[in-house]
Amino acid sequence: MISFTFNIRKFVKFKSKRDRDMRRVMPIALNAAGDKIKSLILGRTARGIGLKGKFPRYSKGYEVFKRKNGKGSTPNLKFTGRMLKDLDVKKVNTNRVLVLFKTKESGKKAAWVSAKRPFMGVKPDEKKLVTAAFLDEFRRKL
Repeated sequence: MISFTFNIRKFVKFKSKRDRDMRRVMPIALNAAGDKIKSLILGRTARGIGLKGKFPRYSKGYEVFKRKNGKGSTPNLKFTGRMLKDLDVKKVNTNRVLVLFKTKESGKKAAWVSAKRPFMGVKPDEKKLVTAAFLDEFRRKL
């Protein structure tokens, strides 16, 4: 014969502590995932790659202009660097973060640039990396 006794008080106490830990850790792990998305976007654009593969070449006139200013001819969405420096991760609530631009000017510029060279987002092959960043941070903090 096997006897099993369940202590409901201990279970409720354990569950309550676990719920508090989850509420504390979730925003931290989400922020880590947002930071990973930001770094993936910055790394990809620096190599001239967007959501749909390599960026289209610059027009001849703009390419000449960039070379004269010592910026190179690879489309990397970086002339002054201001727009990409304004990319930020913002906590919306306990279970959501946004990757966005700090200033309206940079947001408008990004929208204009994205029409021809889409770069904001996560590619399907990058989703695993973002998920791994979330889970690593979640496990580390829990």
